[in-house]
Amino acid sequence: MIVARFHPAASLVVWLFFIVQLAGASWAILLVVLGLMVLWAPLREGVLHSARRMRWLLLAVLVLSGWFVSGQPCLAGVAWSPSRAGVLSGLAQALRLLIMAASLRGLWLAYGQGGFMAGMQLLLRPLSLTGLPVARFSLRLVLTLQYAELLLSARPQLSLAWLSAQLAAEQGSQTVPDQVELGFYSWQGRDWWLLLVALVLAIIMKAVQ
Repeated sequence: MIVARFHPAASLVVWLFFIVQLAGASWAILLVVLGLMVLWAPLREGVLHSARRMRWLLLAVLVLSGWFVSGQPCLAGVAWSPSRAGVLSGLAQALRLLIMAASLRGLWLAYGQGGFMAGMQLLLRPLSLTGLPVARFSLRLVLTLQYAELLLSARPQLSLAWLSAQLAAEQGSQTVPDQVELGFYSWQGRDWWLLLVALVLAIIMKAVQ
């Protein structure tokens, strides 16, 4: 993947810029962004995987927004009809969640554990002046993301028995290691150019909105 050519910290900063811009985007723009992600082969699998795993959450966001946001009803004369504004708002929020999850998963697959931790440590290094254990915090975050990836790769069953069995299995297994090999990445000139381009695009998009 092309993003792997850059320092993981630079890619994480660009991802944050991207997510912030999505906060003010309309559902139409979000739909276009999602379509571009589906057309791009490196992200297509992540979008489909995230949509399949998050389908009930996305549906719940759409339904709750449709019925709890006031506005003109979608079905005229029907008392229980969801509002048009609510449906559009729920659609936009569902698209934001899907794009955010799929893009983050794309970065995880591109850099892996070591790269993600190297990027997190560089970004959080200034916080070490306040006494925050940056290395430990980064390690816990990376292990949490890894565990979430393993959990999502399983085929869950909607039962308490399945959940209890999974918890019992995890307590007695070592499928998730308690340490991560830190990747080595050198900050290069192209990383500064990536941040500059991302900042300019963010300013342009903010001015257009």
